[in-house]
Amino acid sequence: MTVTNVIAFDVLRDSRHRDARSARDQADWLTWLDLGGIRPRTLDDYERATAVALRMFPNFAFDEFTDGELVHVFKTFPAGSRRIRVAAYRSWFKWGIQTRRLERNPMDYMPAMRQPRRKPPNLYSPTEAGVLEQLPSPDGPLMSVLFRTGIRKGEARHLQAQHLDLARGVLHIINGKGGKDRDVPLYTDVIGVLDGFLTVEGINPSDYLWHTRPGGGTVIRRSHPIGEGSFARWWRRSIEAADVRYLKPHTTRHTYATTWRRRGLPVDEIQLLLGHESIRTTSDLYVQTDIADVAAHMAQILDDLDED
Repeated sequence: MTVTNVIAFDVLRDSRHRDARSARDQADWLTWLDLGGIRPRTLDDYERATAVALRMFPNFAFDEFTDGELVHVFKTFPAGSRRIRVAAYRSWFKWGIQTRRLERNPMDYMPAMRQPRRKPPNLYSPTEAGVLEQLPSPDGPLMSVLFRTGIRKGEARHLQAQHLDLARGVLHIINGKGGKDRDVPLYTDVIGVLDGFLTVEGINPSDYLWHTRPGGGTVIRRSHPIGEGSFARWWRRSIEAADVRYLKPHTTRHTYATTWRRRGLPVDEIQLLLGHESIRTTSDLYVQTDIADVAAHMAQILDDLDED
């Protein structure tokens, strides 16, 4: 049976999976996730991942897949991204059990997928971050938002002035990753920077902090979120103006997390700041601790004991 135009996501270049016997089950599952509020980007990733099984085994019904077929499917995934792609299958077959389409879950018989060792990401040094934050307005204050709150690029792009509660020292993230809201504390120096930024730039509560220039002209518009491409151009232009290394915008998030860890903030509290579901994500991917950090912490403990 051919299933087309069921899910309104980006069309995949290779759509052969939509002719597979299990295509309808895949489409129903993606629609189910969509109704549950899963973001389009995640839905697209899940479709791409599970489409591999449908293309490799086009004549298999959904309830005919076993661990025997899946091990060959998962073998085709690069080791670095295997666990992420396998997560799509865990969701799909769990849905199959939950909706009574399956009597057994083939993922229960799969081996544990070990997380490959990741190279720690580069971080911006305090000097580099300082240079970026000292750029003329609006660029410097916007850099302060990124370095001093650790918010995601997508969260920054959709940040409005009304989300900044400077009186209480809180940044409200609305509809962040996974559709979740959270609060991020703002400390004194960045509150002053943002207060001056909002005043100098004449930003209204409903305005977005990152502006656009329609058609590349001189007119500034803050009534809509800045696009991905415009944000990337802003980032590169700011990096070049500050004459610092080019690292991805997400580096500010890693820098924020590691900075607070080195200041002694517990990992579980950093998890709350970053809005992670799992503390393992925070500890494995976002917080860097080296032997120098441990030595400094030990020295501080000894100093505290001597004072007592």
